[in-house]
Amino acid sequence: MEASVARFAAMGTRVELHLFGRAAPDALATARATVQAVEDALTVRRESPAVALNRVLAVGGEAVIADPLLWEALLAVDAMWHATGGLFDPSVGGHMSARGLRDAAANPFKPVPRRTPGPSWEGCSDSCETSPTWTPASAGVAREGEKTISRQRSTSGDMAGVASSSPPPSLLGPGLRRGTGAHGADDTAALPRWSALAIDRATRRIAATRPLALDFGGFGKGYALDRAAAVLRTAGVPSAFLSAGESSIAVIGEHPLGGGWPLAIPHPEIDGVWLTELALTDASLSVSSTVGAGAAKPGRAAMVRPTDGAIVTRAATAIAVATTGAEAEALSTALLVADAPALARLRADAPDRRFLFSHDAPTCADRPMELTA
Repeated sequence: MEASVARFAAMGTRVELHLFGRAAPDALATARATVQAVEDALTVRRESPAVALNRVLAVGGEAVIADPLLWEALLAVDAMWHATGGLFDPSVGGHMSARGLRDAAANPFKPVPRRTPGPSWEGCSDSCETSPTWTPASAGVAREGEKTISRQRSTSGDMAGVASSSPPPSLLGPGLRRGTGAHGADDTAALPRWSALAIDRATRRIAATRPLALDFGGFGKGYALDRAAAVLRTAGVPSAFLSAGESSIAVIGEHPLGGGWPLAIPHPEIDGVWLTELALTDASLSVSSTVGAGAAKPGRAAMVRPTDGAIVTRAATAIAVATTGAEAEALSTALLVADAPALARLRADAPDRRFLFSHDAPTCADRPMELTA
């Protein structure tokens, strides 16, 4: 069976695309370009349509979204915000960035220089990020007088996010820092929420009823894999394994040797212990955890429950399997921050595809962990 692979840095991590079987000759290159296009649209670490949108939302403004990738991501987030009862909310991520609790380079209220193309995948660690070397052409044309978010190239080749708003974003920055400490007693009311956004699907207009900012975070990885998988399916790829880091995975079809793709999720801190083993076919998987190497990265923000602003302190790992990566990413985040009643509701719909493992005790939330032989 024919096989090919692409390994590269994108979305702040290492991406691998493994293809099996015959397909269009440019399928792999197109899938890679698709992942990089999603990064171009959603990153908040350099100029992008998402950063341009944040400038407008930071002053409680409104904009017309011309970039198709950003627009579709916003619609997917909106669907998952409703599906999780508000437990998945990227506006909270933006709020944490504005407070300075995330990497300062991701703060949408501060100017961020455009990165130059970074090292190859082979030279990156899990926390690496590189500017993609491929940027798609501008999509959509602004109508006169409208605030528009789009992607366009300047004569120098740099990508610029375009947005029009009234006062400079910095004027509203302090308004997102109310409260005492990380989340003070009066902070729940100040916490920005997705519900503060009004989305007009007919005109692609988005407006904020109060200042906020968005940070797509891990959701962007799942969304990027969804887009890449769609490209590969269109190209006739019968079997593929796609990953963004070790926590976001999408598979196409069955394993080349038949049956589902076998995946074992290891304990984030204990060698030789598996949290669960799964077999996936045409599905996506996301893992979120408050412990382990990823959670300990410098600049990593605390997990916050969007519905009440509570900081999640429990040591746990959430695993979600879904049809799409966007859905899986949203669900794993929601599972991790959910309180007991919300967790029960989320798991009731698919108990064999949604898990929360507690690391405060030798057993998980709903089944014992198994030692390897």
